[in-house]
Amino acid sequence: MLRRNTKQKQIVFETALRLDHPTATEVYEEVHKDHPTLGRATVFRVLKSFAAEGKLRKVILFDSGEIYDKTLDGHCHFRCTKCGKIVDVKVSMAEAERKVMEETGSAVVSSAVEFFGVCRECKGKEIS
Repeated sequence: MLRRNTKQKQIVFETALRLDHPTATEVYEEVHKDHPTLGRATVFRVLKSFAAEGKLRKVILFDSGEIYDKTLDGHCHFRCTKCGKIVDVKVSMAEAERKVMEETGSAVVSSAVEFFGVCRECKGKEIS
């Protein structure tokens, strides 16, 4: 099926790319500032379709719900427990997934690994 690239979709996509690991609500709030007629349901529906099409990656993080990630390849996340910032960590998820399948005999269809700690900026504030 041919999908149309509407102006609304372009606005939502550009906004999601500009933000860092946003939730659907954060994308909507940012879009709404300049485009108040673009509805919440539309933004949520468009984000969901981008995830289904592989244009964005929907990730469910521990204790923080769903976020949208512009980095499409397998990777982990680090979340600062002080400021909440989320950072991509480039590691080979393929090796971890292979190990899980080997040890459990199961088929891995997706994965999400999240590390927690204090980011560089927050650590610097503690020292000051």
